[in-house]
Amino acid sequence: MRLVRCPGLLALVMLTLSCTDTKPAGVSFTAPPSVVVNGKTVRLDASLANKKGEPLPGMSVTYSASPADVLEIVAGGGIRCLKTGDATVTLAGGGLSQPVVVKCRLPTEVVVPPDLRLVLGSAPSSLHERVQGEGGVELRDVPVQLSSSDASVVAVEGNRMKPVAVGRARLRAAVEEIAGVTSVEVVERIVSEPLRLADGASRSFKLEPGEYEVTVEVKADFHAPQGVTVSWEGAACESQPERQSHKVLCRVNEPATVTVANPKQLGLGAGMNGTVAIYRVPSP
Repeated sequence: MRLVRCPGLLALVMLTLSCTDTKPAGVSFTAPPSVVVNGKTVRLDASLANKKGEPLPGMSVTYSASPADVLEIVAGGGIRCLKTGDATVTLAGGGLSQPVVVKCRLPTEVVVPPDLRLVLGSAPSSLHERVQGEGGVELRDVPVQLSSSDASVVAVEGNRMKPVAVGRARLRAAVEEIAGVTSVEVVERIVSEPLRLADGASRSFKLEPGEYEVTVEVKADFHAPQGVTVSWEGAACESQPERQSHKVLCRVNEPATVTVANPKQLGLGAGMNGTVAIYRVPSP
């Protein structure tokens, strides 16, 4: 058997060169983002490597892209998305070929729902933003970064909204510089329950100081133009006349009582069925 020996100490450089594995075994490159969301250059910097993963200098790699209207090759080892679509970059050299899938998603708008209301104590929820591309096409696989203007009112946890305290904040949903912004109001539920009032009956609710919204929706047991009244004790808020739908805002400066009443009718009065909801809300 013939034994191949490397030169000794007098030719260390020659030893290194003669013992290095120079056979290409793979194409090494910097992987692109899972989704490319802009038209900036993304560098792949591909090179050939031996089976140990060591780069092989002096051996070039060629780049080609398909389809060409989605992705283009940039001189110096880069690629650039031209429009939304899926493309493949083929890296070739040393008798090897490596395909690289590139997802191009170029947003033109982030659409967010307007004027949201969150209830204190509720679980974190999704904003349900929508990323749109050219022609209004929805881009479902684009990552969106959510941020709050006031984390003490609305916090962001795992890209979900979490109400923290009664107040107002603005939420921003962004894909890099493309963003949508919406207002969020956090309220505290005091009462939210069914309401049943017989003719002449009433329900009262005690409230601590704060800003409140009272909503009442009722219908008569039988066809009748009757409703309920809303009145206040201990608060300088205007009482509401009889009707079937109420939405009242009131500032309570000291402990007070709000009463929903079904006024007594002459003869046979109708009972009222519906709902009552009282929320502590941010100051106007």
